Amino acid sequence: ACQTPCPAPDTGPVTRTFRCEDGSELNVTFTRSPDFARVVQEGYTTVDLPARITGSGFRYAEGGAELRGRSIEAYWTRPGAAETLCHAQQTQ
Repeated sequence: ACQTPCPAPDTGPVTRTFRCEDGSELNVTFTRSPDFARVVQEGYTTVDLPARITGSGFRYAEGGAELRGRSIEAYWTRPGAAETLCHAQQTQ
């Protein structure tokens, strides 16, 4: 239990860096209201992907781009490119 009043849960944006097996790096900012992920990948246009329903983990997709996964592991697909496995890097 917390003291009254309880502090509000942190719902601000969270940014994670992912290194992918294809050699690319993603900087992803997750927000809750609205629930979407902004994916920045060097050499490509930044994409904002709305959250999609998933059984477990997370999934953001739109227009052929998709970021899905669980915990520190994610699969990234951009239109015209093969899916690649990415791993979140430790925050410093």
